[in-house]
Amino acid sequence: MPAGRQGLDRYERAILDALQDDARLSVQDLSQRIGLSTSPTWRRLKALEARGVLRGYVALADPAALGYGQCVFAHVTLTKHDRDGVEAFERMIRGRDEVLECFSTTGDADYLLRVIVRDAAHYERFLRDAVFSCPAVQHIHSNFALREVKFSVKVPTGEAD
Repeated sequence: MPAGRQGLDRYERAILDALQDDARLSVQDLSQRIGLSTSPTWRRLKALEARGVLRGYVALADPAALGYGQCVFAHVTLTKHDRDGVEAFERMIRGRDEVLECFSTTGDADYLLRVIVRDAAHYERFLRDAVFSCPAVQHIHSNFALREVKFSVKVPTGEAD
């Protein structure tokens, strides 16, 4: 069993599934949905939070409805991997609201970014003002998404096949 799922019983998995579908559920609604009384549901919920299994609760906003019509995947390669350069790049990325996700990766690039922008001109400003002004950046390869085929933030909680 993967380490992250150790100790999750069927009620805890049901809690996670239900909250990933609707994080606004009250404890009472949640308990009815999973078939457990309110007090044990609340205790399990608090235990999941304390163990870090539940990292937080969010509302998902539609980027297009807020004027962010373009999603760009950027593969970033650094010039060298010294501590100062890496820390400067990661600090810059954390400070940019356009960057929704950033992963340190293996392969041809050092980082993969998911960036939302209003249009190509907005992305060009992001590159100029943020990425190209960071001395640690050697190269960036960008791919504009044509359309979204699947989007989910729901982590599977069921037993492995």
